Amino acid sequence: MKPQAKIPGAMLALFAFVLTVLLGIGGAAAVALWQQSATATMTVSAGTNWGPLITLACTNSVNEKTATLTVSAAQTPTTLTMAARRADGTYGPTEYPAGTGTGPITLTELSPIVVANAGATPLTVRVTATFADLEKSIAEWSFTIAGGGKVKCTP
Repeated sequence: MKPQAKIPGAMLALFAFVLTVLLGIGGAAAVALWQQSATATMTVSAGTNWGPLITLACTNSVNEKTATLTVSAAQTPTTLTMAARRADGTYGPTEYPAGTGTGPITLTELSPIVVANAGATPLTVRVTATFADLEKSIAEWSFTIAGGGKVKCTP
């Protein structure tokens, strides 16, 4: 067998490595690098308005079978859509067209959003107004769906 070759500085490098491990020098930096994450989280509240502020007003018909929403805004929206809130607080994947301008948006027991969310009471809808510059604003309103075909605004 051949004897091992002597490498200059090997003993010094081994000593430095052992000293670093024993003293923990550089350990915090190594842990910090290990714990870094490339994930960013952004939370947007459902009440946030990106465009001009919109407000909703709701009125019931005399027989309470029709609820009518009217949108108020500083600018006139080009489109209005609605989505229903689910029990877990999220909104359904379906956006229902609700007209243009400031409405009115009329809901009855036969409205597609009411039929698709049968049994949800209160039924909370999110109205999204889209403006000409493609900015959007949202507002919510809740309705009570009662027997006999009644759809009533909830104050």
